Amino acid sequence: MAFFDKLGEMAKNIGDRTGDAIETNKLGSKIKAETEAAGEELKKIGAFYYERFAQDGKADPEVLEFCQGAKSHYDAAVEAQAEIDRIKAENEAAKAAAVPETPAVPAGITCPSCGAANAPDTRFCCGCGNKLEAPAPAPTGMTCPVCGAANAPGTKFCCGCGAKLEAPAPVPAGMTCPSCGAANAPGTKFCCECGAKLEAPVIPAEPEKVTCPACGTEIGPGVKFCPECGAKKE
Repeated sequence: MAFFDKLGEMAKNIGDRTGDAIETNKLGSKIKAETEAAGEELKKIGAFYYERFAQDGKADPEVLEFCQGAKSHYDAAVEAQAEIDRIKAENEAAKAAAVPETPAVPAGITCPSCGAANAPDTRFCCGCGNKLEAPAPAPTGMTCPVCGAANAPGTKFCCGCGAKLEAPAPVPAGMTCPSCGAANAPGTKFCCECGAKLEAPVIPAEPEKVTCPACGTEIGPGVKFCPECGAKKE
């Protein structure tokens, strides 16, 4: 460092001379630049010795104290960073706990044309205006007569209590509309699909039974002689 101090004194003496101001400034800038460069080299020397100390914990007696001091500063910085991370984690947890839970939104109808999601009971798509058909209801299963638990279709034994489930009685077939072919419930007078009047099916009357006057055998319609005794039908 004595060398640099000497250069500083020389620069000051030169600055006192008239007309040498510009040269003095140049030399002052050079002194500053060279001094900073020397400081960077000294940092490299310190880093070199500290890396050797960090590997095995050993160092020359002259620099051991400085290496241990540097390590204590590094350890303190690591502890401070850990404390920062802890505080951030606590703040994030507090924010998450303070946010109210968003209620579940009921599933709506997805438009088959553009794929837009629409609110339940929407009749026309909010994205493209296409008419929306309500989804077909899911098939309901069988309700247990013992415990009342709902069971999936086709279940033979109750999933709640194990009771045997009896298949429901078949629904009586209704009347088929002769105009549009739609099935209607029994007793329906007008088609639920097209409104056509439904006529009850005509049940053919049973033919009158005829018996032979001679032997009493039942004779079919149109028979003139008894097939049992040969008597003529009257």
